[in-house]
Formats: sequence, C-alpha cells, structure tokens
Amino acid sequence: MRILIVDDEPAMHDSYRRSFAPVGDGINPALDAMAAELFGANVAALPADPLQSFALVHALQGMEGVAAVAAAQRDDDPIAVAFIDVRMPPGIDGRETAARIRAIDPEIHLVIVTGYSDFAPIEIARVAGPADKLFYIAKPFEVAEVQQMATALVHRWENDRELTAARLTLAEQVVQLQEQGHELAANESRAMHLASHDSLTEAPNRLAFRRALAERARSNVQFAVAMVDLDRFKLVNDTLGHLAGDELIRAMCGVLQRSVPEGGMVARLGGDEFGLLFDTPGQDAAAADCERIAKACATTFKVLGHSVHGGASIGLIATEPGETRDPVDLMRRADLALNDAKRDGRGIVRVFDDGMDETIRLAARSRPASRARSRATSSVSPISRSSGASGSRSSGSRRCCGGTPMRTARSAPMCSSRSPRNPT
Repeated sequence: MRILIVDDEPAMHDSYRRSFAPVGDGINPALDAMAAELFGANVAALPADPLQSFALVHALQGMEGVAAVAAAQRDDDPIAVAFIDVRMPPGIDGRETAARIRAIDPEIHLVIVTGYSDFAPIEIARVAGPADKLFYIAKPFEVAEVQQMATALVHRWENDRELTAARLTLAEQVVQLQEQGHELAANESRAMHLASHDSLTEAPNRLAFRRALAERARSNVQFAVAMVDLDRFKLVNDTLGHLAGDELIRAMCGVLQRSVPEGGMVARLGGDEFGLLFDTPGQDAAAADCERIAKACATTFKVLGHSVHGGASIGLIATEPGETRDPVDLMRRADLALNDAKRDGRGIVRVFDDGMDETIRLAARSRPASRARSRATSSVSPISRSSGASGSRSSGSRRCCGGTPMRTARSAPMCSSRSPRNPT
C-alpha cells in the first residue's frame, strides 16, 4: 500500500522512513541489533513484517504532494493515506494541500500532523472532509502511533475499496436483473400478443374474438355479431398468387377496421373470413352499419401492381335485451346468415332468422305432430280389467266408443232386426 508524506523538513521524512522500515533492512541499526539478540542472527527466517507492504512517497511541498496524488490517480495506482504537515513555507499550507488532494481523490485518508493550532479541525474538515476520512496527530509523534494509524487506515481504505467495488457489482447486477425483467415482460407480452393476434394482419384472431364475445355476452349490453367473407378471393389467390391474396386480406382488414362502429372489434378468423363485434341499439341499426361496411369493401384495390375489385358478404345477428346469449350459438347463427348471403350473390348483408336454422325448422315441424299424438292419447279410455268377482264383466267383452258393451265372437248371436217367420 502507498503512503504519502508531505512535510517541508527532511528530518521528518527520515523519521517516517524509520517508523515504517521493516526489521533487518539496515535503516534502523538499533532495532536490527535488538531483533538479532532476541531472535538470533537469522532474522530473515522471521515471518514477514506487515509494514513491508507500505511504499512511501515523499513530497517537501504541498503542490508536490498534490502532483503525486494526481499522478497516482492517472496511473491507477492510488495512494491510501497521506500524512500532511500544516506549515510548509514558502508554498501552500497543509489546509490548502489537504483540500486540493481531496478534490483529486475522494477516497484517500488524510492525517494532519502538526504541533501548532493554526487551523481548527472544523476549518480543515470543512474543505478536506468528510470527517471520517480526516485525522490528526500532534508533533512530536510516537513511532507506534504513526504505525498504528497507518495500518488501521490502510486496512480501512482497502475495505472501503472492496465495499465500493461490491456496491458497483451489485448495482450492475441489479441493472442487469431489471433489464432481464423488462426483457421477460416484453417477451411475455409479445407471446401473449402472438397467441391472440393474426400474424398476417396483426388483427385479433379467433381465440381473442371468442374471448371478447364471451365477455360481451355476460353483460347486459345489446351488441351485434357479424361474419364477413371476401367475395372473389379464391379467384385472386388462384390467378395472382398467394402473395397477392395476402395483400388483399391486409387491405380488406384495414377497410373493416376503419368502417366498424366506434369501439367495435375486427378479428381475422381464418382464411378470408373476418368477425365483427360491436354495440348496437337494435337489429335495424346493426343491419345499416353492416350495409355501410359492405359498401366500403366494394372498392378497387391495387395489389402487387394489379387492380382488384374487392367485395364482401356479411351475415349478421343482433342480440335482444333479456335473451340468453350463448357465444358459440351466436357465431353459428351469424355463419348461417353469411351462408345465406353467399348463396344469394355478392356484397349482400343477411340478418339471421329462424328459417335459416335447420335445427329450428325441424323443431318447429315436430311440435304439431307431437301435439296431435298427445291429443290422441288423452282421448282413449283405459280398459277395465276383470277382478274375478261375481257381477264383473267377462274378459271376452269390450266397450265401443260410446261405452256400450260389445260381445265378442264367442258370445251368443245378437238379435236380428227382422222378425222370424211363424211356422204354420
């Protein structure tokens, strides 16, 4: 670790050298002799002194010390602790030196070493703080005092640097996690969009349409469901190719989105079929809106350099207040109305009625026959059964429609209407 000594007296620099000199380097012969006497001649075999890690940088004037700190920062070899004298004529004093060093290196620990009270500690702290990085030692100092101060501050400086690096790493990881979170959210949103939208037109697909229809069916709002099928689309697809067909579908989808009533939904259900879902005050208003949409679709499109006349047929069903709304049945009925419109030509709007539904027609035809069978069954009286008691009717007799007993073939012959001729 590097330590800066800023003092105008060369003798003080020698004192610092002796204070931080490791045992056995020849700088302090008295200490070397004491070590040899205590531990033997082979001092080199002793464990390494931790003070050996201190590299001293000396400056005789304040500006020289400032330049040394600036060079250390530039070379990415920062100084951990600076011991600064207060009085250093003729240059800048220790207060100004500390302020300039602090401006260059905010992390360095500064130790003001002085025997005078030229500046109050609070004055120096005001320009060279923060207070937890600014310390004081009075001259003359003890060697152990300087060593302990330097050792403690160097360790603290190392810990501060490690903590700062850990904070930077943590901050980078937090930013990275945030970016990954945003990316995951974007991917999830993109996946949900792809799952509910058509890749060709970017319009909602059949799944999204059915969900929206189910939600609307649970409400009390009147709405209309319309199925749209493009006219002559197969001809365009077969003659001009699939790319032209795709371009026509995109163009027609744009027309539908611009023409649907405000707040309405346009979904591509597949192929050249679209679904419309919009609020309406009633069937007549919904039919008028669909007529307007069909008219907007009956226009000429420029498709891959070719002029193509567009058109659409529409099947429609509008809900009524208070009725049961089954989303699947609503789509089925709108489809039946569309089939009826396609049978009658192009560019036609058909509103669903019960006559289009074979299931409803079969149910309507079966109701009269069922009622007739019910009346016939109710008009026939049940046959009495013999209990075997005297006076009960024979099992061979039955009643006619008027309730009169009728004899069976085993009974005696009935009286003739003609009188028998008298024997003479």
